[in-house]
Amino acid sequence: MYHLLYQSQALASFSLPELLELLQQSRTYNVARGITGILLHAPNGQFLQLLEGEKGAVQHLYYHRIAADPRHEHLIVISEGHNMKQVFPDWSMSFRSGAGPVTLSGYLAPSAAYFRVSNLPHALPELKRLLLDFTAGYDDSPMAESMIGSRR
Repeated sequence: MYHLLYQSQALASFSLPELLELLQQSRTYNVARGITGILLHAPNGQFLQLLEGEKGAVQHLYYHRIAADPRHEHLIVISEGHNMKQVFPDWSMSFRSGAGPVTLSGYLAPSAAYFRVSNLPHALPELKRLLLDFTAGYDDSPMAESMIGSRR
């Protein structure tokens, strides 16, 4: 199992319909190529994404599609390499929606993403901390707020 973790900054704000379209497009592309992981989006336009899968598929996705996408800048690869186990068995995306609950396959509410990340048995401690910080940093749900004090 190969992973690539990166962060980037959107050049313009993403509306809820744009985020949902990104979720559907990404999920379709990734599932067809055996890529799993999670994409987190914060209200300030920051993205954090973990991609997992076969090395060639993950590298092609990042270096030929994601890095070439003109909708974001300041792309930084934080971690890349082989993992012993898959951290996210399916592909999902998390963001906070001011429009109420989102019901779409592959979407995780930030509090659910926070809960999943906090209970990952196979994640490297550095990855787990980064994902927890990112998720908790933009989630204001009661569930996540109650967990923030005990996350480390």
